[in-house]
Amino acid sequence: MELRNCPECGRVFTFIKVNLCPACREQDEKDFEKVKKHLYDHPQIGVVELAEQTEVDESKIVRWIREGRIVGKNYTGLQVPCERCGRPIYEGRFCNECVHELTRGFTASIRKEQGEQKSKITFDNKAKFHTKKQLGLN
Repeated sequence: MELRNCPECGRVFTFIKVNLCPACREQDEKDFEKVKKHLYDHPQIGVVELAEQTEVDESKIVRWIREGRIVGKNYTGLQVPCERCGRPIYEGRFCNECVHELTRGFTASIRKEQGEQKSKITFDNKAKFHTKKQLGLN
């Protein structure tokens, strides 16, 4: 059981999958439903306008897009910047190009690390044994 402070209100709560206390989580869901209904009626709206018209904080809307709860492809006005290069994206944290570059970088790093571990195992590091002749016990 992990105790945390709610980032919205500051109250202490028991963390279970969502980083909000129960009261703020309930309000978050109400705000989400309000935004979802407004999007249904105005599918071309942008993030800033959506926040203004629904009186829901813009950071919440961006968080829902990044979490995939709102998929911007269905609402062409909803775009957020890629966290790496700044290109507009409709969901998640990174654009496809950055995902591929990051994946290649991580893969190369893992391969390099695995290669270094293999090269550390040499004949000198292996267990040694001696024969009677080497010990002079003929």
